[in-house]
Amino acid sequence: MLTEKELNVARDHPRGTEERTLRPYRAALNDLAAYAALPLPDRDAIVRWAAIRCAVRDRFGVDRDAANLAEPLIPAAALRAHVLAGEARVADREIVDDGGDLLALVARIRMGRSS
Repeated sequence: MLTEKELNVARDHPRGTEERTLRPYRAALNDLAAYAALPLPDRDAIVRWAAIRCAVRDRFGVDRDAANLAEPLIPAAALRAHVLAGEARVADREIVDDGGDLLALVARIRMGRSS
């Protein structure tokens, strides 16, 4: 469950919060094998941030500004897709993104269910 505090911080400071959250995982965000090799707590941190970013995009309209060529934010949809592809790789199976709650979907993937 995402908290209002997390969502508000991400809404008010999306770039700095994302940079601090994802900095240790730069390689994993550019390579699915590196993502899949991460220990579960590190993957959890990325999954949680991706869920926060998707919620902030959906609730507040805050996402990557395509007009800003120096925009450091990863598009929320791209981050979600990367997380799901990485989790599918760890689970060694294909998954279907139902577009719903990312945390719940990842939990189902990790429990061996794809939907």
